[in-house]
Amino acid sequence: MTAPTPTNPGRFAALRSLWDRVTEPRRLKALYAFLYAVATGTGVVTLLFPPQSVEGVLGRALVVVWSSLFIAGGVGGMSTVLNGRWKWERWSIGSILMGIGIYGAVVLSLHFTSSGSRLTQLGVLVLAAGLFVVKLELIRWYSFDPRR
Repeated sequence: MTAPTPTNPGRFAALRSLWDRVTEPRRLKALYAFLYAVATGTGVVTLLFPPQSVEGVLGRALVVVWSSLFIAGGVGGMSTVLNGRWKWERWSIGSILMGIGIYGAVVLSLHFTSSGSRLTQLGVLVLAAGLFVVKLELIRWYSFDPRR
């Protein structure tokens, strides 16, 4: 295989072109895009296969709302994080944080009403929410990425 040159950019030129469109810090934005994809996937899985312990507390209708918050936040975040539309990304983060909050309230309720400890789950939820709170703090002053 020959090395890429100006006349032969190589087989990854299209991917490189897409990557170059993302403003710095690219790796951080890619990481958050992955986290938004995880939020979307979590919402879809929760909608299709809700945890029985949570569905028992919330009921089916609220499980649909709860999972929809993750789906909307995840899809919105994926569609805004790479292009720097922070006004809309903040809405996505808010949706995800509401979903985490609802789940946290259920976990806390189950901690006091069922056997066993749920504090580990609650701690992991606080860590997950923390990632989105940090992102919110990074983008709170502008409605778009000023580096664009």
